[in-house]
Amino acid sequence: MKKMILLFLLLLTFSHATPLSTAEMPVTNKSPLKCISTGEWAPFNLIENDKLTGIGLDYWYLIENKLNIKSHCSLAKNWTEVLTSIKNHTADITIATQNTQKRSEYAVFSKPYVRYPIVIVTKNDTGFIDDINLLRDRTIVVGKNYATVDILKKHYPLLHLKYVGSIDEALKQVNDSKAFATIGILPVVAYKLNRHAFPNLKISGSIRPYFSLSIMVRKDYAALLPLINKAIDTISTKEKDEINKKWITLRYEEKISRKYFYALLIGSGILFLFFMAWLYLLKKEISRKNKTTKELERLVTIDTLTSVCNRYMFDSTLDKEIALYRRHGLALSLIFFDIDGFKHINDIYGHKVGDTILKELATLVSEHIRTSDTFCRWGGDEFIIILPNTTEVYAQKLSENLDHLIRKAPFTHHISLSCSFGVTQFREEDTHLSLMSRIDYLLYDSKNMDTESP
Repeated sequence: MKKMILLFLLLLTFSHATPLSTAEMPVTNKSPLKCISTGEWAPFNLIENDKLTGIGLDYWYLIENKLNIKSHCSLAKNWTEVLTSIKNHTADITIATQNTQKRSEYAVFSKPYVRYPIVIVTKNDTGFIDDINLLRDRTIVVGKNYATVDILKKHYPLLHLKYVGSIDEALKQVNDSKAFATIGILPVVAYKLNRHAFPNLKISGSIRPYFSLSIMVRKDYAALLPLINKAIDTISTKEKDEINKKWITLRYEEKISRKYFYALLIGSGILFLFFMAWLYLLKKEISRKNKTTKELERLVTIDTLTSVCNRYMFDSTLDKEIALYRRHGLALSLIFFDIDGFKHINDIYGHKVGDTILKELATLVSEHIRTSDTFCRWGGDEFIIILPNTTEVYAQKLSENLDHLIRKAPFTHHISLSCSFGVTQFREEDTHLSLMSRIDYLLYDSKNMDTESP
């Protein structure tokens, strides 16, 4: 009851006050807030000299002083205990976390007071990862109940996540090749890599969105939020710089002469200029190689005539989609089709016109399928479409729609086209080979039916 009266008085005192002034500061020494944190999230929360400290605590002390309130921060064994304490009202706040839908059921959150990128950590022999979806078939180890897990589940639901107790354990599993990568917040990851001797690990990429840090408050203490937000707004650039200097900048233990300092400064400047020149040349070379690599990839995976995927790309993509089916059970279907009487077109109009027909057909079909579908030229006048997360019923309707569009389309020389279609859905007992055998038979059967019909 005492704390509820306190919260009411705090809200009443600050509801019309900007900025915070000495006269407005309520006296709350009689009822300090119960803060809880772990010492396992350096540099935000960590233990130094047997004391809980870190970036999060420094920001909280600023807020505490601006509000003229008192709190007592206790140490939890792990992050799960922190969340449980807030949920069960045995603690009032925690100082460095992120708002998630699940946590919003029992807590409220201040506006963010800082934000950082989320990064991917792998072994040194892994190249730069510019798309996290490339890791769909890899094991990614993350800390259980960490807010980054909710971000990954929301934005990248197909990732294969393995849960451990802490970021230290996650880094160790990547280091020991028990997982391919871990994902965490940049300052935390950088701190761990620098302090815990992981010479075999590196940061290989980053993802969106950024990670924002807020104050988490038990839900029945929501009246505190306007006060905390007001205090966050009054944190000056100077105060933020002081926190950054404390935790980020290098500390020099020895005094050096001014003459030596200037010599060191000039030498550093020259080295910096050489470094920038080298970096420019390196970027130029990387850009050239990337351009060459992309062109080679295009030549390997794209059909040069129609500009759709080739047979090599089809086989690779189908294997990946079958693996996803095995893992997630999502429906997978194929449409296999060819042009009726295409040899007759080549014989009458010539192969150049036949090539134009193939390009026009490929363009038409590409414009009427989903971006998630993979459209390939199988060979000659045969084409195939991979339809992920699609049942045979939908695939059949799509083939009928494509058949109608092709029959009505104005192809070069006013040539009328029709196609035969085979449609099937991947089955539990299927393999790559059995699926292709079945759809090949269905296309053959479809052509025979067209030939026999009046």
